[in-house]
Amino acid sequence: MLRVFRVLVFATVVSTTAWADSAPTSAQTDRAAAAEVASEQQVAKLTQTRAQLAARYQDELAAIDKLKNQKASWRRDRELNTAQADAKDTGDKLALLDKQLAAAQAQLAASRTSVVKAIDAEAPTATGARAQQLAKLRAQLAPAKVVKKIVIPDATIDPLADPDELDHQAAALKDSETALARQVKDLESQATELEHVAEIRKQHERAGEIAMREDDQPHRNAQASQGSKTLGDQSPTAGGAGGGQSNGAGGAGGAGGTGGTGGTGTTGGDTFVGGDRGAGYEAEASQVLGEVIDRSTIEGMLRASRSGDPAIRAQAAKQARDAVAARLEQLKKQRAAIEARAKALKAQR
Repeated sequence: MLRVFRVLVFATVVSTTAWADSAPTSAQTDRAAAAEVASEQQVAKLTQTRAQLAARYQDELAAIDKLKNQKASWRRDRELNTAQADAKDTGDKLALLDKQLAAAQAQLAASRTSVVKAIDAEAPTATGARAQQLAKLRAQLAPAKVVKKIVIPDATIDPLADPDELDHQAAALKDSETALARQVKDLESQATELEHVAEIRKQHERAGEIAMREDDQPHRNAQASQGSKTLGDQSPTAGGAGGGQSNGAGGAGGAGGTGGTGGTGTTGGDTFVGGDRGAGYEAEASQVLGEVIDRSTIEGMLRASRSGDPAIRAQAAKQARDAVAARLEQLKKQRAAIEARAKALKAQR
């Protein structure tokens, strides 16, 4: 009997010790939070560096275009070769930086997931100020995202409605108009941003094609005569002004795009955006505008999102913007008719 009792006591002590070793501690949560902060700082640093490099790349592409339009000369060709080599070097750096930024963003996402898990593990045993601190931190890292669908109220004029009921109906329509106007503005911004990204990508590819085409041209040496010179092509450029593209934070030539750090315009309520306006933009649009515009327009935005092509996404955003704008004008006319009916009834009193 005594032996059995000792075995039970030993088993209890072992299980208690094991639980203590595996139980979440505030130190574990704090370490995870510190790692998340470091990851966020790294992403911010790379994003800033990339923005500066993308601006320099655009200046270099503009300089190449300017030199192309100048009259051919030895000086022009020498400067053009140098400009193309510099642009290629910058494009390669952008491609490498995109990969680094994508990796940093992935690390940041993983770090935030780790912090949330640590908080959820510690929260049940936390009390007082620590519990409040954990709740606040979790809300910052994983905020509850609310996607509010826009519901258009009935705009049919009830012949039996009194003026007060009609005024209430008109006010509800006015609120819907305000929500739709925000969506029109937001879709316009989305289209503009994507067109900018598509144009930069196009310039990047064009610069690479030009450089490759010039590399394939035969080399001709300049020959001099007594009174004049015949200008030939200089030696081939040291590579094109292009560079590889990556699936990182926006492509090697994109000054923005769907991959940044986010935080640029994500709003709550009935507005759908995507930080850097990411690929989730269209998915949220299908929920927010599901009862506002026709299903074919919604499906067009979803297909554009899956394509990954900024030009196609921009065109889809424009079509959705036009559809929402048309619905907005329809609501305005319906509201005006309701207000006119209410005014006429009030005049009869």
